[in-house]
Amino acid sequence: MRFNRNDENYVYGFVGKNIKKYRKMKGLTQDALAELVNYSPSFIANIESNTHQTFSLGALWRIATALGVSLYELCYDSNNLGTDFPKSEKYICLNCHHELELPLEIVEVFDFIYNVSKSKELYPTFTCPKCGQKMIPEKVNNQNKI
Repeated sequence: MRFNRNDENYVYGFVGKNIKKYRKMKGLTQDALAELVNYSPSFIANIESNTHQTFSLGALWRIATALGVSLYELCYDSNNLGTDFPKSEKYICLNCHHELELPLEIVEVFDFIYNVSKSKELYPTFTCPKCGQKMIPEKVNNQNKI
């Protein structure tokens, strides 16, 4: 399948709509969200209105974290993708016990990196959106802990 610029515009459009939806659900203004993620209010407004199409995955991650949702939820197109979210695994922060849901595809990539390198130094870390502690996901007693 070949993609074109119209496909990208479509994706940016529903990502912006999802950001706006979750921002409003959380009771935040564009100014408040912008302050949380350290971007300008116009940056947030442009993403939500689909007039700013050069935001990075890092920017999207910061926004998702501030809104308390996953990247999948921001990138989910309910019009075309059905009603089920992709499979994921839940992890629990050992510091504050906040549950964090990670897409299974990401967990599998991280596990592959760890199994190939046998080094936790190369394993990606996460920041708990609740307490801010950096952590490495791992399984403890067959439960996912971070």
